[in-house]
Amino acid sequence: MMNKVPVILISGFLGSGKTTLLLRLLAHTRQIPLRAAVLMNEMGEYDVDSAIISEEMPDVTVEGLLEGCICCSKRNELAGALHTLLSQEPDLIFMETTGVANPEQVLEELRSPLLADRLYLVHSISVVDAELFHEYNSRFTADKELVRTLHGQLRTADFIVVNKTDAASSREVTKVVKSIRKLNDTAKLQTTEYSRVDLEPLLEPVLASASVAAKPAQTPQPAPAQVQLTDADAPFVPIPVKSIGRPSSVSRSTAFKVISAHSHEHDPKQPHSFSRLESLTLHQYSPQPLEKQRLENFLTGLGSSLLRAKGYCVLPQEGTMLLQFSGNHLEWQPTALPVSQGYVTLIGEQLDKASITDQWEQCFISL
Repeated sequence: MMNKVPVILISGFLGSGKTTLLLRLLAHTRQIPLRAAVLMNEMGEYDVDSAIISEEMPDVTVEGLLEGCICCSKRNELAGALHTLLSQEPDLIFMETTGVANPEQVLEELRSPLLADRLYLVHSISVVDAELFHEYNSRFTADKELVRTLHGQLRTADFIVVNKTDAASSREVTKVVKSIRKLNDTAKLQTTEYSRVDLEPLLEPVLASASVAAKPAQTPQPAPAQVQLTDADAPFVPIPVKSIGRPSSVSRSTAFKVISAHSHEHDPKQPHSFSRLESLTLHQYSPQPLEKQRLENFLTGLGSSLLRAKGYCVLPQEGTMLLQFSGNHLEWQPTALPVSQGYVTLIGEQLDKASITDQWEQCFISL
């Protein structure tokens, strides 16, 4: 009989710091050493989170499921992706969901006959943004599907990371912990910033079952000096999964193109994660660079409908820059990545696509 492979599931709302935590876990497993594999789920069409892992740790196998959530529209592809990872004989598999995925459905799939005899769950980790936790819960009160998702991310967890405590007052952090305990009073909980948690206890069950000595150790690879982790998730290298030249859903000028407009699809027989959140990727097709201030004004002008944005932009003074936007915090980071055509992926609530594409086009006028 084949030995079952342990799985650690990482969930949490948009921009909470899931990928930062995953990178820390991967760095720790390679020191042990354990042979880790990763299943990364993203809403957008660019496999950016997987790319940074592959760039820093090329010996780690990464499988990506894009343009949908593994709790609903990508659920039927989950088993196949996991079996692909299993073929690499890892000691451990990490699964990171999208920020709007409900892990309750994912856990059901792991218990299905297709997977139950090959995998077992070690930990279900939920990452929480201490600064925005109550704001999001209050804002989405009327959206039952999204509330179910936010609560499901906490109820299913046996380890909860209350992250970004540096951006919240101690009083607010106390209130967040109290609210979480009303939903889950048994999970271990750590408050932290930049997803710095005690990693050894999370991996103890894996060490107890894995035959590390029976497999070749991973050779440590130094991380690039320019890479710095942030709570908005670490810098990413975009990898287009489909041809950028394919017909777009909206195309109104040569200056921009809507690459994808994702809405949450679901089986009507299954509870779905959210009803009003969607993603939209805009591409920088102008041959001239996009002015930084214009882009910042564009993002802030979208108001509260915008929850998350990330992408690479070619700027006239700074060159290619990585953009991270979460919780009204905008960060720019330089990158050596040669990007000829930048892009920005937006995730928000009931995005007005027509208005947004009009505003995006205005960013290129008179350039």
